[in-house]
Amino acid sequence: KNDLVLEIGPGAYPFWRSDCLADKYDQTSDVDLSQFGGDLLKTKGKPLFKIENNELPFKDNSFDYIICSHVFEHVPINNLPLFTREIMRVAKKAYIEFPRPIYDYFYNFDVHLNFLDIVNGEIICIDKENTGIDKLKPFQKYGLELRKNNILVLEEFVPSLIAVGYVFHNVIPLRILDSVEEFMEFVRLNFNNIKLPSLLWKIKNKIDPVRINKKIKGELNPVFFQNILKK
Repeated sequence: KNDLVLEIGPGAYPFWRSDCLADKYDQTSDVDLSQFGGDLLKTKGKPLFKIENNELPFKDNSFDYIICSHVFEHVPINNLPLFTREIMRVAKKAYIEFPRPIYDYFYNFDVHLNFLDIVNGEIICIDKENTGIDKLKPFQKYGLELRKNNILVLEEFVPSLIAVGYVFHNVIPLRILDSVEEFMEFVRLNFNNIKLPSLLWKIKNKIDPVRINKKIKGELNPVFFQNILKK
């Protein structure tokens, strides 16, 4: 409950539990809003620190926990090994979430560079350019139009089929593949891991004491983080 939590790549929707944010962009960046989930980058009063040269601006073990949600699909695949090491350098526990392949099969967002899944605690990844997915672009544009007009928003029906999340400790196993056939063989192993969050979890999340305390006291002052920034 007293963990110091960093969120990487908050986009327009930072999590209530994070204490500060890190991103390669800020509110002045001229960038496709799809990078932020379709809206302007927001901090909700949390301090925002800049990621430069793919390195987090914090000292080793500065945080107890990291949230990194819907970021990995935006990172060039050759930068992912360094990115995972940086996460574990700054904190030894991290929750990582990203879309499953079926999401981009329907929508194929241009800002998404990779297909990913998590199988047996390991991130499985392939560059979208190696999948041939762009051959379906005319159909996917239609899917995006349906989503934009709230006619078919897949994540509202089966969220766990659309996205996957996992808590990693000390190390983030990462396997980068070149073959789409091999990638899909791994993805098929996950059929039994597609579950909906329970109603009890949803209730506990809403009434979490830390969440209530943040509502009352507000976010931490940026000065609080000065001692953990790298020189």
